[in-house]
Amino acid sequence: MAQETKTKSIVTVEESRGKSIVTAPGVKVEVDEFNDTITKITIGTRRFEIIEDYNRARVRMVRVPREKFKGHWAGCDLGFNGYLTSDFSTDLPPEDIFMDLNGSKSVMFSINFLQYNIGLQRHKNNLGLVLGAGWTFYNYRTDQPYTFERDPDTGMTIGVPVPPERDVEKNKITSSFINIPLLLEWQIPSSEPFHRFYISAGPYCGFKLGSHTKLVYEENGNRVKDKGHSDINLTPFQYGAMVRFGYRFINLYASYNFSTLYTENRGPELYPFTVGLSLIQF
Repeated sequence: MAQETKTKSIVTVEESRGKSIVTAPGVKVEVDEFNDTITKITIGTRRFEIIEDYNRARVRMVRVPREKFKGHWAGCDLGFNGYLTSDFSTDLPPEDIFMDLNGSKSVMFSINFLQYNIGLQRHKNNLGLVLGAGWTFYNYRTDQPYTFERDPDTGMTIGVPVPPERDVEKNKITSSFINIPLLLEWQIPSSEPFHRFYISAGPYCGFKLGSHTKLVYEENGNRVKDKGHSDINLTPFQYGAMVRFGYRFINLYASYNFSTLYTENRGPELYPFTVGLSLIQF
């Protein structure tokens, strides 16, 4: 009997010699009347097999290897921020002391919401490019008794001392960016489709969505929060390099900016970096 194929919208039906296959996006159902495994239902990388033998039925679940390359970007990241001077030091010159960072409280959070995978092999799925987009929040915590202001005469970002009667509890700069990476990813071993070590690296760029400063202090027994949205010359565009690697539930990343925290020649010359881990991947 010749194979008959019927297509309706995005659902495909194939029938031949007692075997029927129905395919829809992300789902495949196979029914074979001449096999002990009568029905197979495949959803993503999981296949449920309904088996009849010795006048009884049972269900078995197996994992199906991916046919296409899939990288590791989409998900949620949590890490710490820092920055280096032009000579790769964390020690700041005296005139930039108002930017002295509290690294343990300078955190970042990212929601990597978009991922596009490009496989580079014809018969394997462990090498490819990953193009993505993520929404990242950066917090730079200083705890120093200075406010961040723009000098009206020079246009430079400077630190203005907080009056001594104010006991500074928290002082930080917060910014948010849309980051776009292009990563080359390699997964090993190629023969193991589910438990692979991976490493990816490549450039990224980012566009600032917004920023603000926040100063929390006590004065005369009152706790005061000052939040500022004025322009302090934070760069509107950033670019750098990123590396990501992991195995199963352990996923780490690091990034380094080739662009400065502030617009060039408008503030201290500082180059941000981040290190952290991926909490959720999807």
